[in-house]
Amino acid sequence: MNFCKYLLKGKKKLDKKVFVNQNYTYSQLFEDVQSLTKSLKVFDRQIIGISFENSYSFIIFYLSIINSNNIALIIEKGLPTQKYFELLNKYKVNLFFTDSKFDKLDFQKDYKISKSEENFSKILRRNKFKKIDKKYFKNVSLILFTSGSTGEKKGVMLTNKNLVFNTNSILKILPIKKKDIVNLVLPMSYSFGLSIVNTHLKVGSSFLLHNSPFVGSVINEIQDYNCTCFYGVPSTFQILIDRTNFLKKKFKNINFLAQAGGELSSFYKKKLGVKFKNKLYVMYGATEASPRLSCLNPKMLHKKISSIGKPINGVKFKLFKLRNSKYSELGVSGKNIMKGYLYDKKLTDKTFKNNYYLTGDIATKDKSGFYYILKRKDKILKRFGYKIQTAMIEKKINQLNFVKKSKIKLFKDNRMILKVYVENDSNFLRQEINDFLRSNFSSYEIPNQIIIEKFDNQIFNLKE
Repeated sequence: MNFCKYLLKGKKKLDKKVFVNQNYTYSQLFEDVQSLTKSLKVFDRQIIGISFENSYSFIIFYLSIINSNNIALIIEKGLPTQKYFELLNKYKVNLFFTDSKFDKLDFQKDYKISKSEENFSKILRRNKFKKIDKKYFKNVSLILFTSGSTGEKKGVMLTNKNLVFNTNSILKILPIKKKDIVNLVLPMSYSFGLSIVNTHLKVGSSFLLHNSPFVGSVINEIQDYNCTCFYGVPSTFQILIDRTNFLKKKFKNINFLAQAGGELSSFYKKKLGVKFKNKLYVMYGATEASPRLSCLNPKMLHKKISSIGKPINGVKFKLFKLRNSKYSELGVSGKNIMKGYLYDKKLTDKTFKNNYYLTGDIATKDKSGFYYILKRKDKILKRFGYKIQTAMIEKKINQLNFVKKSKIKLFKDNRMILKVYVENDSNFLRQEINDFLRSNFSSYEIPNQIIIEKFDNQIFNLKE
């Protein structure tokens, strides 16, 4: 089944708001998707890119591209302009819709740029369309990006079946209802955020789009709009607990919370477990899995607080012993697992073993069948729910002609400090490093603080 048709089934006459603070209804959403689908059907199995803030426009284009039998490639907001350009060319994107403010000069060689009268600002259309192999993209409906061990972005190809299967599995685990109002903090371009949109669209819930840079404002939003559920990555809950009065507030309407996107320490989970008794679902997943894989039921939180729980419906886990090691890597299988990495057969083949996707996570299982993540097999870290590779960032900074050495330290509260060693310091170096970072990295890869020191062959370790 086409994933868009699956999500919008029964919504044609649903006179209910999609967003509690906006006037768009599900019936209007259905009509708008049908209308844009007709326009996009002229493109035959093309990769169509989108990059929007959380908005009605994002949902319209996301659903319409899939509904028109094209392939939606979602690019996060906040990337340097050059990064967008590289991704569009590397993955042969012929059409790109965005609300970003790009300099026309950056694209005029390859794209025609036109202003739109709709809710997005620009359409970038390649002057000469690049052909794609339709057989290669058979059944693919969505491409999401995730970072690899080198730090470069990998395109994850997901099929209609992957998305339908994972959405159904999540709905059997989480108590999602049609009457729910979900406070959406996470970006729709992020796999966890997108799966929240998918599951709640399917049942016909309403959303409150949180577009404030201050996470703490969700406290008033939850109360003012009677939100019934809330999702977050570790940093979401850490900020709310450490920097706001979140735990002191009364949330009478909250039916459940869910956390994924990395390990939240037991310290915070205990506090949430006490505040929201039997309401916190701890989940584990990967973009390659559409994305959710396991869940720890709230009733088991106290007994198995450091566990990722058990596989959700239709997902199988298997531990693969690592050579010359006492550890095992977690492999996963199911109809939700990706078709492969875009244009990278070698990496795809390397990532699968006996039809199990190898997650890169070192794991163990207890006698009751609960799984635990011990550490990463590689040096990938997670910051704000996103994978980052600090070694790759250091390597690029070291290429600056005035840099002798650099070192990055990532702390548990997501603070990231960059220490740069130079032979001759000046007042302009800090700004030059800042400009370089913002031109080459995503917002979640940029350090909070830059320390510049004179190079003297010392050991490059940062102290907390």
